[in-house]
Amino acid sequence: MKDVSKRVCALVVSLMPVLCFAAVDPTAPLGYRAPAFVQTQTAIRLPQLDAILCMSEQHCSAVLDGESVRQGQIVKGFAVSAISKNRVLLKRGNKRWSLTIFNEQVVQ
Repeated sequence: MKDVSKRVCALVVSLMPVLCFAAVDPTAPLGYRAPAFVQTQTAIRLPQLDAILCMSEQHCSAVLDGESVRQGQIVKGFAVSAISKNRVLLKRGNKRWSLTIFNEQVVQ
């Protein structure tokens, strides 16, 4: 009988910490709810257009982040869809970006 009571007592003592944890923080302000887990998305960094080199209207290449590329190549996950003397068109998934050498919103 003593052996059984010791085991029951040991079981109760071992379960005490589990029973003492509160489901709600008693020190939190009234009406406080912990923020839901929000998954953050990393921002996509576009390659920087350094230069456009054209031998003729059909044969242009561009320098993106210091790397020479031609139409159809992939640069850091972006497909180079077109290169003209003024701009480079990039595509990633179903989104498109247009990179120009000079800012088109220059105020004179």
